[in-house]
Amino acid sequence: MPQFAFSVPVGSWHPFLAASLASLKAQGPDIAVALLDASGDPRVRALADQHDDWLSYRRHGPDYGQSDAIIEGWRNVPGDWLGWLNADDILMPGALDRVRARLAEKPDLDVIYGHSSIIDQTGAMTGYHFNVEPPGPRLLQAGIISQPSCFFRRAVCESVGGVNADLHYTMDWDLWIRMYEAGAKFDFIDTAMSMVLWGDDTKTASLNKRRRSELQDIISRHAPKTAQSGTFRAFVVHAAADRVWPASLRERLRRRLRRSGRSVFGIRADGLVQPDALLFLAHYDAEPKGGLVLEFDSDPGGLRVSGETLADDIGRTGKTVEIKLSPALAGGETLSLQLTPEPGSTVRFLRAAWR
Repeated sequence: MPQFAFSVPVGSWHPFLAASLASLKAQGPDIAVALLDASGDPRVRALADQHDDWLSYRRHGPDYGQSDAIIEGWRNVPGDWLGWLNADDILMPGALDRVRARLAEKPDLDVIYGHSSIIDQTGAMTGYHFNVEPPGPRLLQAGIISQPSCFFRRAVCESVGGVNADLHYTMDWDLWIRMYEAGAKFDFIDTAMSMVLWGDDTKTASLNKRRRSELQDIISRHAPKTAQSGTFRAFVVHAAADRVWPASLRERLRRRLRRSGRSVFGIRADGLVQPDALLFLAHYDAEPKGGLVLEFDSDPGGLRVSGETLADDIGRTGKTVEIKLSPALAGGETLSLQLTPEPGSTVRFLRAAWR
């Protein structure tokens, strides 16, 4: 059985931190977690105190940045497989069980990753990380791996020099590339492995000078020359959609940018719901969830929603579908929903919010 070592770097308090730690604790045995707290926020220390008998290592105080904290955590906890979560990243229930099962089938793998669902500041699911795809040469020119859903051997990580402590924005992509170019064996699990916050304040939405410099450097060194300008332009345009353009225009512009994007589990990048689309939802709250509300960009009409724990009385109001769960969904469990639009209809998914 693989032994997992996780770092959780915390630069500031985030309301999702409790769920982040709960999601790690729920992954079962053979996992050691290091909490690296540079926030100076008493709420982080209080939460760590609640997990003190479970955390393998904790540090409260300044560090030299996120990458430095990640390295510190791994250095102080045992484990032959590594990963890290930020304070706003949450593992899906059973994520590491899927990694264990894949390693039982293919024990020579070095890097295993899967999909991520995207959540907003309220915890509502808004879609999937649509850039994720199976391993291949495109890794050199695009961010096809979602970091919270990626797990890798310590020995392979260390053999290529580990995480670059000087990088603040691209340390994950830089590490994937170095392991890939060194011949590490990558594998892809076609399921949602984590929930990731995409918001106005997340680092990946930043367009500051340091991020631009890191992106330009990694693209110029690894991407094919014919693709370099287009790759960098794509990062700039999408960051502008997330941060620069007015909030009133963002969703419309994002859809326009994504309408030729990939489909993940039947949900296209612009939200278009295809036949038999799947939503994977989970939570780690103490109170079970009795239902949720699905929101669309227009009246979903005869959209059919199915799943194992759905009650019969599904309500429909305008652009929303209200669902009751029977029994309610406990924390640390996964709800799978299948969405099937009427033939010929055009329905775009916006979000799924617990109620």
